[in-house]
Amino acid sequence: MKPKTTISLVCGAALLTLAGPAIAKDPSPKQLMSMSAGCAYVVAIAEGSNVQLNYGSAEWMGIVQLLEQRYGLDGDQAIELAKAKYNKRARVMGADEARSHMLNRARECDREMAVILS
Repeated sequence: MKPKTTISLVCGAALLTLAGPAIAKDPSPKQLMSMSAGCAYVVAIAEGSNVQLNYGSAEWMGIVQLLEQRYGLDGDQAIELAKAKYNKRARVMGADEARSHMLNRARECDREMAVILS
């Protein structure tokens, strides 16, 4: 990873607060990890579905890894929780609606990464 990109990702992790308007105050590192891991998961699914995005799951995994290093959080567990969340959504809403939601969320994550890296 390039140093400039690393610095952008570190600063970008803090900017994820802009992406989540539901959180009124600054998110905790655990919340940042949850958001980043969720984006890493849905973007990876979207990539497998040939959805064209500007930023891939590798960029999101970079943020997950930075949060792991900085705060000692478990990125693998966060991704598994995101996966479980979307699997539950598929059981409740149906597979087609859950897939559609995931692809829309991946597009939102793409826009969020554009803000983070700008």
